[in-house]
Amino acid sequence: MAFPDELIDGVRVPHWTPDAPDAPRNFGDEIGPLLVRALLSAAPRQEGSARLLSVGSVLQFASPGDVVWGAGINGKVLQRVRYPLDVRSVRGPLTRAVLLGHGVRAPEVYGDPALLFPRLFPEVTANGAGGLTVVPNLNELDRVPGEDVLSPVGEPREIAARIAGSGFVVASSLHALVLADAYGIPSRPLVPAAEHPLKYLDYYAGTGRADVRFAATHEEALELGPVPPPIVDLDAIDAAFPRDLWRGGIARGPEDSRDYESLRHASAAVRDAVTRSVGQDVSASAAQALLRVEELVADQPAALTHLLERCSSEARPAADEIGTMTVRYLIECAPHGETDRRVSRALRRASANMHDVPVVARVAATGKVSLARAIARDERTEADGFAYLASLDLPAAPIERSRRRRRMFRRRD
Repeated sequence: MAFPDELIDGVRVPHWTPDAPDAPRNFGDEIGPLLVRALLSAAPRQEGSARLLSVGSVLQFASPGDVVWGAGINGKVLQRVRYPLDVRSVRGPLTRAVLLGHGVRAPEVYGDPALLFPRLFPEVTANGAGGLTVVPNLNELDRVPGEDVLSPVGEPREIAARIAGSGFVVASSLHALVLADAYGIPSRPLVPAAEHPLKYLDYYAGTGRADVRFAATHEEALELGPVPPPIVDLDAIDAAFPRDLWRGGIARGPEDSRDYESLRHASAAVRDAVTRSVGQDVSASAAQALLRVEELVADQPAALTHLLERCSSEARPAADEIGTMTVRYLIECAPHGETDRRVSRALRRASANMHDVPVVARVAATGKVSLARAIARDERTEADGFAYLASLDLPAAPIERSRRRRRMFRRRD
């Protein structure tokens, strides 16, 4: 599978596609561009230039500056959360918790955009006799045999019509479950055999059903009956669609991590709320999803999180602490352009109007993180840092050397 960008009036909208052009396509992977085109059809627009991640568990493919509308985290892989992102809405609170935990702002606007399908495609009418429909995930097509099985491979509007004509939908295909909710068809999720449960719990928690119970088989699904109907604000999902990208707007997003600490606290609050909603009788699938969220939030170097938290704290760190945190980050964390730029901006803000900040931190705050890292690792001298600052006409007040601090955090051979 590939994840190419589809150009829609200048805005890139990526989605999963088979490697072979003539290979059958999973309907859920086709929904994103389809919804975008439908939402734009009745709106005046001009050529845009951004990149929009819309439907699916695709945030692992985000790049700095991308716009997010209704997309979600993929629980199958540990992934770097990119920064900055312009998040307009997300699939559910688990995705939001991960983003907040990495210092990315994400509004409390939940719901898969495919819930808008009946609103955007009124020509789709029910095509079925009202019986049972079982829709497997693309990666487990042979899981459930029988005449009640509907393949997820096909044109989205045709599959939507089949789902709308069903009496009861049992599925491990997430978007079959989403469309069942969209058309008011009773449904029950199957325990996914080939997918991580995070995306399912994310969706159900975002629609007021965090205590959802998965069925092991379609027979058990029939015994359990349908899940409650979704609690969702379709107007909020519609309003969150970034129409401004086609009206001369550009992607927006904070650049200096000024609210990193508060966003981390908000992430913890969201995770706690979902855990309480799941309840004490937690299923194995829900427990697995909640654990993965904790892992994704924790998948950040301690030196980085400490520096960003302190630099965004209401109690601004003292100059010496800024130097200590900077040296620790530069020694413990490998060079990474995107993260280094984020640290540089945070240091610049935290050390503004301070003239006694150690030279290594002041060099990093200018954006010359490679030189700062070389100084922290004794590959260059502080004199090199002073010379660099002097070349920028920045004040270079006398500063005590920080070799002892560097040795404190040096990696052992």
